[in-house]
Amino acid sequence: MGDDSNHENDVPFANPGQGDVPVEVGVEPRATSEVIVSTRTSRAWISLLPVLVVLVVILVFVFQNPEDVKVSIFTFSGTLPLSVAILGAVILGALMALALGSVRIFQLRRQVRRKARGVRGEQPSP
Repeated sequence: MGDDSNHENDVPFANPGQGDVPVEVGVEPRATSEVIVSTRTSRAWISLLPVLVVLVVILVFVFQNPEDVKVSIFTFSGTLPLSVAILGAVILGALMALALGSVRIFQLRRQVRRKARGVRGEQPSP
C-alpha cells in the first residue's frame, strides 16, 4: 500500500507553481487563454473614462462659480452665472475653430483630388 502513494507523486503537473492539475505523460495541455481582440465597443468604453473626468471637472467648475455676471453681446444683454458665461464662450470658440478647420480640410481634399486627376492624365475641370 505504501508503494501506491509514491506513484501519485510521479505524475507531472500542467502548470507547476500555478496549481495542482495533473496531466498524462505525452499529452499536450490545451491552452486555456485566448487572445481577446479589441473592438469598437471596447475602445468606446476605454475612451469613456477621460470623458467622465472632464465632465466631473466641468461640474466642479459650475458649482464653484455660481455668481451672476452681466453679459452683453451685440445688442443683447443679461445676467448669467459666471460658469455658464465662460462655458458658453468656450463652446463658441470651439465651434469657430471647428468651422475654420473644416473649411481647411475641404480645401486640402480638393487639392489632393486635383493632383490625383493630373497624375492620371485627366484634365482638371475649371
